[in-house]
Amino acid sequence: MKDWDNLIADENLILTKHYTPGRNGRRIDKVVLHHNGGNLSIRGCYDTWQTRQASAHYQVDANGRIGQLVHDRDTAWHAANGEANRTSIGIEHADISTSPWRISDATLDNGAHLVAAICKVYGLGRPQWGVNVFPHFHYTSTECPASIAGDQRDAYMTRAQQWYDSMVNGADVPAQVPQAAPAAPQDDGRLAVDGSCGPATIRRWQQVMGTTVDGVISGQVVPNQRTYWRPALPTSCVTYGGYGSDLIRRVQAQLGQGQDGLLGPGTIRAIQAHLGVAQDASFGPATVRALQTRLNENRF
Repeated sequence: MKDWDNLIADENLILTKHYTPGRNGRRIDKVVLHHNGGNLSIRGCYDTWQTRQASAHYQVDANGRIGQLVHDRDTAWHAANGEANRTSIGIEHADISTSPWRISDATLDNGAHLVAAICKVYGLGRPQWGVNVFPHFHYTSTECPASIAGDQRDAYMTRAQQWYDSMVNGADVPAQVPQAAPAAPQDDGRLAVDGSCGPATIRRWQQVMGTTVDGVISGQVVPNQRTYWRPALPTSCVTYGGYGSDLIRRVQAQLGQGQDGLLGPGTIRAIQAHLGVAQDASFGPATVRALQTRLNENRF
């Protein structure tokens, strides 16, 4: 950050669309935290949000650099809740690992510092979880912000409070304590049944279906409000354009569907019926957990 006291980011890449000018007279009273579901740069966030109907005010990359993509005075589309969007600042954080999700020490420190700076500038008081700092899942059904609301939450909020006390009261900021990575689980070749559909789940699905194994669902439509799989599949395991995915065509063939290779609402409902979960046409955590359970049995 070039200037914490005045919220001047390291880099400004202001979106030209997918946000609402102004805040409809509402005041900022909270910060909402997100994770990328991948390791995106500031430019990567910009490019993604220019092609899908979503945005956030800031991105903290894996090196701790902070970019601003929507002005604070405007409403970013980040919380899937209109009132929350109008009254909050949304901060995205890059992940350096996916299994489990995890942000770097630099991302944690500067993300927490940014929370403290926002709380100071807008008079929100000392950062407190559930008071003026909220996870994305508080407003909609999602796993976001993953580790920031899980095993890294306490370190994140402690750091935000330390930076706030320094900025407001001049208190010394203790040296950052590096976060030890969680112990690696015993690798028995099984997927974690966690409802998070990353490249490992896609690779296993491809193995079971007998297609090319690369961890990517290829040839999908650009995400927008009609893309039913968007909340559950990170950009790291989806590519856009082309002629659909061989994996999805193989799935569609097994389910008696038209074989266009696109993971659309009809195909998702067919997958959900096959897996025995609610048919809501949203490729969300319940569907992914059922899929992971089947794949751990080497079947679909």
